[in-house]
Amino acid sequence: MDRDPLAIPDQAFPTTAAERLQLALDAGAIIGTWVWDIPSNRVTADERFSRSFDLPADKCLAGIPIEEAFASIHPDDRERVSADIQETMARGGAYRCEYRVRQQDGSYRWVEANGRAELDANGLAVRFPGVLMDIESRRAAEAERDRMSALLRTFTAAVPGVVYAKDLAGRLLVANHGATQVFGKPPTFYLGKTDLEVLEDKAQARQVMETDQRIMHGGKTVQVEERVDMPDGSATYWLSIKAPLVNDAGEVTGLIGSSIDVTARREAESQLLELNRTLEARVSEAVAEREAAQAALRQSQKMEAVGQLTGGIAHDFNNLLAGITGSLDLIKLRLGQGRIVDVERYLTVAHGAAQRAASLTHRLLAFSRRQTLQPVATDVNTLVRDMEELISRTVGPSISLNVALEATASTCLVDPAQVENALLNLCINARDALPSGGSIAICTYNQGLEEGPQLDPELLPGTYLTICVADDGIGMNAETLGKAFEPFFTTKPVGAGTGLGLSMIYGFAKQSGGQVRIESREGKGTRVYLQLPAHAAQAEARYPARAASEAPLAAPGETVLVVDDEPSVRLFVSEVLGSYGYVVIEAADSLAGLQLLRSDTRIDLLVTDIGLPGGIDGRQMAEAGRGTRPGLPVLFMSGYAQPHVLEDTPSDPLTAVMTKPFALEALTLNIEGLLRKSGVA
Repeated sequence: MDRDPLAIPDQAFPTTAAERLQLALDAGAIIGTWVWDIPSNRVTADERFSRSFDLPADKCLAGIPIEEAFASIHPDDRERVSADIQETMARGGAYRCEYRVRQQDGSYRWVEANGRAELDANGLAVRFPGVLMDIESRRAAEAERDRMSALLRTFTAAVPGVVYAKDLAGRLLVANHGATQVFGKPPTFYLGKTDLEVLEDKAQARQVMETDQRIMHGGKTVQVEERVDMPDGSATYWLSIKAPLVNDAGEVTGLIGSSIDVTARREAESQLLELNRTLEARVSEAVAEREAAQAALRQSQKMEAVGQLTGGIAHDFNNLLAGITGSLDLIKLRLGQGRIVDVERYLTVAHGAAQRAASLTHRLLAFSRRQTLQPVATDVNTLVRDMEELISRTVGPSISLNVALEATASTCLVDPAQVENALLNLCINARDALPSGGSIAICTYNQGLEEGPQLDPELLPGTYLTICVADDGIGMNAETLGKAFEPFFTTKPVGAGTGLGLSMIYGFAKQSGGQVRIESREGKGTRVYLQLPAHAAQAEARYPARAASEAPLAAPGETVLVVDDEPSVRLFVSEVLGSYGYVVIEAADSLAGLQLLRSDTRIDLLVTDIGLPGGIDGRQMAEAGRGTRPGLPVLFMSGYAQPHVLEDTPSDPLTAVMTKPFALEALTLNIEGLLRKSGVA
C-alpha cells in the first residue's frame, strides 16, 4: 500500500524493544519492574510498579495474584492485554503491549510493558519478568500526528477547484481535472456540452446559463454563489468568479470561470449565526439577571434607608412626645392641687415641643416631596436682603457674612417661606463648619443649565436662578459628601442636629422643579448650590402676618362649615372661630359636608381637610359644593397632600391652603382674607 503523503513521519518513535528500553533508561522513563511466578500465580513488583498500578507497595513486594494487577488496567484494554499475554506464554520469548493503567486520582495513563515468557523443558511458561515504561507523552504526540494528518486530508478534500471556459452559446470549451474529481467523469466528457446537458436539475441549469449570458453581454467580471445538485443527490454551494472571454480584437467570445466549493463555509456561517443567536439570548438573560440583581440591591438600599428614616423619626418623636405628655401631666397634677402658678410654664414647654414636632414633620414632607407648597412669584434677591440681618445674628460675630446679589437675578415661582427655611439651614450648616470662625458668602445669579453632569436628568435644560452659600470651613470627605442628603445623617454631636436639614432642602428643591448640588473638599470648605427654575412673572408683594388678637369679630350670622375627620382638629378650629363670633357647623366626613353644602343652610366659608373619608376627598367635595354655591371661599387644611391635588390653587383668589399643624393667628388671618375677597367681610 502506498504511504499516505499527508501523514506526519514517525521515525521519531523507536520500533524495537531494545531501542525503547535504552531510551527509557536514558530518560528515566521506567516506572516499574515485575516478575510473575506462573505456577504459584504470584507477581512480585517494585515500589514504582505499585505506584503505577495504584496498589499497596508492601503487597507488591510480597507478591500478589495476577488478577489484582489486572484490576488496574483500563476495562477497554484488558481483553487485548490478556490475549497478548496468552499468546506470548504459548510460544515463549519477547512480550510487548501498550495499555492504560488507572492512577491514584482516578485518571488513566498509557504505559508500555516489555517482558519475556520463560518456558520449561515441557514447553510450559513458568516465569514472566518484565519492565513498565511511561509512554503517555509519546501516545499524545502520536495522537496529535494522526489528528493533523486527518485534518490535512479533510482540508484538501473540502476545497476542490473547477476551472472551465464556455463559448457564447454556453458550450464548455475547457474543463480541468477538478470537474472529474467532483462529478466523476473525465474532462473530455464535458467538452461541447452546455449546463443543460451536464446538470440533472434543468431549472438550475437554465439559471446558471442565464447568469453566464448576463456576464458575457454585460462585459463585467462577477462573483456569484451558486447552488449545485450533485449526482449523489447532495447539494453543494460554489463560489464562482466569472469573466468575459475577450479575443485580440476586444470582442467577447465567451466566458471563463473558476469555482470552489464553499459548502463548508456556508455551514460554518450558519453555525456561527446560530451561535450568535445563542450568545445574544444568553447575554439577554445575563442582562436580565443583572437588572434583577440591581433591583434587589436598590430594594435593599431602599429598605435600609427606610429603616434609618423610621428609626430617626421614632427617636426624635419619642423625645418630643415625652416633653408634651410630661407637661400635660404636670398641668393636670397642678390643677388638681389647685396650683396654677406653674401652668403657664408647662404650657410653654408643651407648645415648644409641639412646634418642634411640626417642624420635624415639615422637614420629612419636604424630603419626600409631599409637603403642601404655596408657590408665588418671588424676588429672591429681596428675600435674601430681608434675611441678611437675621442670618448675621444667627451665625455670630466671629463669622463674616458677605452677600453679593446679581441685579438681573430672575424671579422664581416658589414657596418663599421654604426658601427662607432652606437658606437659614444652609447658613447654620456653614456656621457649624467654622468652629474657629471664618467667612460665609451668599450670592445669587442666573445660570443656563444644559443636559449633562450639572443638570439632574429629571429636569429640563433652561435658565435657573442659583443661590450659592459658600464657607471656608472644615469641608467634607468623599464618604460624608456621598451621604449628605440622606435623612437623619449628621456629623454633628448627639442632640446638636436631626440630620434632616439637607434632605429637606433636597426635597423642597426637587418639588419646586429645581435641584441642589454640593461641592466640598476636606479642609477647603463647602459650596452648596440651590438652583430653582427662573420665572418671568413679576414678584408678588409680601405682607407681615397680623397677630390673632387683632382679628376682627365676625359679622352677625357669618357661618363657617368645618369638615375634618379628626375630632381634635374640629374642636380646635370650632373653638377659635366661635370665640370670634362665627357660627360654626361641623361635619366628620365628605358626604356629610357635601349634604350641608347642597342644603339651604347659610354657609359663608368652607374650612376642610383634603384627605377625608366618605368616598371623595376635600377637593372634590369643595368643587361639588361650588356647583350650588358659586364663589364660595375655601380654606384647605392638609397634613399630607399629593402635589397634583392642589396644583391650580395658587391662581384661585378664593382658595387658600394651610399645612397642619398651624398657629391660631394663621387660621384667623386666612379666614379674614378669604371673606374679604369674597365680599362677605
